[in-house]
Amino acid sequence: MIMIFDKIFNRRRSAFWVCLGLAMVFMLSAVPPNFSFAQGRYIREEWKVPEFYPRGFDGYGKIETIEKDRVVINDTAWKFSRQTRFATPRDRNAGVSSFSAGDTVAYLLNEKGEIISLWYIEFHKR
Repeated sequence: MIMIFDKIFNRRRSAFWVCLGLAMVFMLSAVPPNFSFAQGRYIREEWKVPEFYPRGFDGYGKIETIEKDRVVINDTAWKFSRQTRFATPRDRNAGVSSFSAGDTVAYLLNEKGEIISLWYIEFHKR
């Protein structure tokens, strides 16, 4: 009788490790290879960013609409903070007028969930 319980226990333990291993493989394969976290923030390898850009961002996407006090990026509306910084690869101190619908951007947020800086993103040509 004890041998039966040992066999059942060993089979369950083996099944547990197999399932855990498969779950880890699936989770790790879901992360795209050109995606990384820099200081807990988003950064992508194909982005061409100058030295003065941050090492990572709180989010990124395509601008759908942009106004002087708000922007919609990937179906999410964001409010600009009072002193939002705008930057492009050629202008550290750009204005909101340097951005338009369709541009790919990355952003940093404050503790209120407002955008404190918006950064124009260029891609490496392959």
